[in-house]
Amino acid sequence: MVTFDINGAIVEFDEKTDNYNSIRKSFKNQAEYARDNFKNYCLNNILTLKDLSEKSLEIGMYNIESTIKKGVETLVGYNLITIDINTFKECYCEKYLNYQRMFNNTIKQTKTKSKKNNYMTKSSLKPLIENLSQYIYNDCFNIHNAVIDALIKNDIEIVSSKIDEENIKKSSALFNNYKDGFINRVDGTMVVKQIITLNPYRMDVYEYLVKEDGDFNREIERLADYLGYDLKPYKNQLMDEYIDDCLKNDTDIEFIKEKVVKYAKYIGSLNEAIYLTRIDAIQMFENA
Repeated sequence: MVTFDINGAIVEFDEKTDNYNSIRKSFKNQAEYARDNFKNYCLNNILTLKDLSEKSLEIGMYNIESTIKKGVETLVGYNLITIDINTFKECYCEKYLNYQRMFNNTIKQTKTKSKKNNYMTKSSLKPLIENLSQYIYNDCFNIHNAVIDALIKNDIEIVSSKIDEENIKKSSALFNNYKDGFINRVDGTMVVKQIITLNPYRMDVYEYLVKEDGDFNREIERLADYLGYDLKPYKNQLMDEYIDDCLKNDTDIEFIKEKVVKYAKYIGSLNEAIYLTRIDAIQMFENA
């Protein structure tokens, strides 16, 4: 059992859910790597629409095939050894794979719009590459669903099933009511637990909780990390916004620094010293 204390809301993940999350997080990381690998190659090597149409399908499919191989390795790791790459791809992955279709549609539509049919500026190619890289991310990430399907269908009872649409809708409704202030504070802790338990995979929930309820013990950040999300950039953004607001509304630097220290503790930021140094630098520049 993995447990988190989200400002009094005790959220627990049993062994099956923990295994499901490990698989999901692993493929999320793989999908991010595949997306970035494809994007970096294309941005550095693709100069024309012809290059894009001839090279990026092959590169994209290579990244997806590598992720399918990782899927089989995962199954074997859970002692499901009767499924090879071909079987896994044909019987479990196909319904989750859309890159080739989306690639063909993108190239076809772009050629139709492009009068020259080949030459495009680097700036006009970039959004195409961004879109294609996102399609690769989606396919690679969704392979984790195929892994879960294969395990459950073959009676490997070590993972929970995917979160169903009904629970996603319930979690969303609860979160909306929580944000809109329709949930009183007495029931708030219980509702936060329900929101996360029904669907833990919503980064915006954790961002909202950090901003509105605080993350004194950094448990929200720990939970986000467990699920495969990084809250540190968002916390840095909140710190930047808070300091800018303080500097606009106050001139007492020492008082501002005290407020910043308190706010850093409130949201669970470990970069307090960096922001205090930034305030000192601003003061030095203004007094120069």
